[in-house]
Amino acid sequence: MTDAAQRSYVDEICELVGWRAGDFRPELDWATVERELGTPLPGDYKELLTRFPSGGFRGVIIASNPGESAEACASVKGENSELLELFGDEDLGYLRGVPYRLFPEPGGLYPWGSNGAGGTFWWIPTSANPDEWGVAYNNRDAWHEAHPGPMTKVIRDLLVSTGEDNLLGWDMAGKPVNFSGYWGDRHISYPG
Repeated sequence: MTDAAQRSYVDEICELVGWRAGDFRPELDWATVERELGTPLPGDYKELLTRFPSGGFRGVIIASNPGESAEACASVKGENSELLELFGDEDLGYLRGVPYRLFPEPGGLYPWGSNGAGGTFWWIPTSANPDEWGVAYNNRDAWHEAHPGPMTKVIRDLLVSTGEDNLLGWDMAGKPVNFSGYWGDRHISYPG
């Protein structure tokens, strides 16, 4: 197998935003995070967030890193619980007319990120293997066509998009390809 064939979407994301290996190291191991969140997590998600702290890619996909610390894990767990409760409120009708149900039901959607403008990215756990999970995206009032995944391909596709050819359907022309986040009390931005 060639080096090019072994490159992951995470490697591509790092290269696209100029991220250097070793710039970040999470405090919690993934077994602890998965136990705290109550769900297994896809390998690409764990690989991405082993390298990156909480932050935003191109200013349109924001992911909080539960591995940063015990406090970050508790915060992500709380935020996800609030989202699941909100989307599960039948009076609000978020799931009306769509084939989704919510975690912890078997196959229920589980949130992994946002767009910073009221939209949420979800895993679609249609398999016992989290590495086979697709991605659903909804903005404030509509669900968009599901993406087969993995979530790092969604991020990579957004980073290379030069038009509306992305899961969000947003025009990405002119938006800088970068990562901006916070680690402890430091704001970090790449390219810097």
